[in-house]
Amino acid sequence: MAAIKIAIIGAGMAGLKAAATLHRVGVNVTVFEKSRGTGGRLATRRTEFGDFNHGAQYITALHPDFRAFLHQAENRKAAHNWNPNLHRGALAHLHMPSQSVTDGNAAKDIWYQGAPQMNKLITPLLAPFEICKQHRITRIETAGPRNFVLHDLDGEFGPFGGVIVTAPAPQSAELLQPLAARFDPIADVEMAPCWAVMIAFAKPLPTAFDAMIHPDPAISWAARSGDHRHLIHKPSPDLWVLHASSEWSRDNLEEDKERIASRLLDKLRAASGAKLPDVISIDAHRWRYARTITPLGRSHLAGMNGRIIAAGDWCLGARVEAAWRSGKCAAHAMIEALIG
Repeated sequence: MAAIKIAIIGAGMAGLKAAATLHRVGVNVTVFEKSRGTGGRLATRRTEFGDFNHGAQYITALHPDFRAFLHQAENRKAAHNWNPNLHRGALAHLHMPSQSVTDGNAAKDIWYQGAPQMNKLITPLLAPFEICKQHRITRIETAGPRNFVLHDLDGEFGPFGGVIVTAPAPQSAELLQPLAARFDPIADVEMAPCWAVMIAFAKPLPTAFDAMIHPDPAISWAARSGDHRHLIHKPSPDLWVLHASSEWSRDNLEEDKERIASRLLDKLRAASGAKLPDVISIDAHRWRYARTITPLGRSHLAGMNGRIIAAGDWCLGARVEAAWRSGKCAAHAMIEALIG
């Protein structure tokens, strides 16, 4: 199948799992990613003060196949167990801890983090297939019964014998609904935003815990984050990431990020019950499509004779594992379409 070229839109967990699965059976794969990096919401922000995991904070595994993937990542020193001291706020029983800006589940599960940063978790999926970064695909055009051309703002790519789209549900719907009514159910998927705030404190917070689960109606998650051991000749600041709740993020979606950072810092100050150290750096990042509220309810959605497939964590639920499973299922569905 090496002569058949497949395009994958999105270099997050779902897209890279699909790419790795197809590459392993000899399919010629090209991945298109709108940002400068890979990993999607398995994101790490590098700063002069250290590295912030401002997307996913940790992941869990329910399916044996995904556990095997995490063990593989551990063996390659791309993942490790994480056992933080937790503080559960008064609302924690209503809101499970957030494994990422997506969602968490099963607080009794073993928690994993990427090593040394969350974006390293994708390491076992990387292979010598092409990843075209900073290409935001805006349109998919049919080019005959079994070929497709991708367009971005600067040009076109292809033709490809198939396309797997792993963008967030609203962006996938925008690309795919013009092609076929088969993709209309994507519009029923509901996703919520999340504001993330990255704070570097001059000294460690005077608390006995490393993470807080819903300590305030505005904050769903707050935790020490990142790895700043490389700052050998500098005092290591205490790095924290706050994730606003879905409701608060939605209500403040278009607010200025400096004001968001200040307001959530005030919320943390009140929730921690302690005098916070001096802030030496603070920044905010808006994840517009962060958490899946209403999933598609199946692993993927295929159309155009099986040659166009939609996949992502939003298909099965708000977990990194859901993205991995969806990408795997999408790849197998594409293989069946290619040999059918």
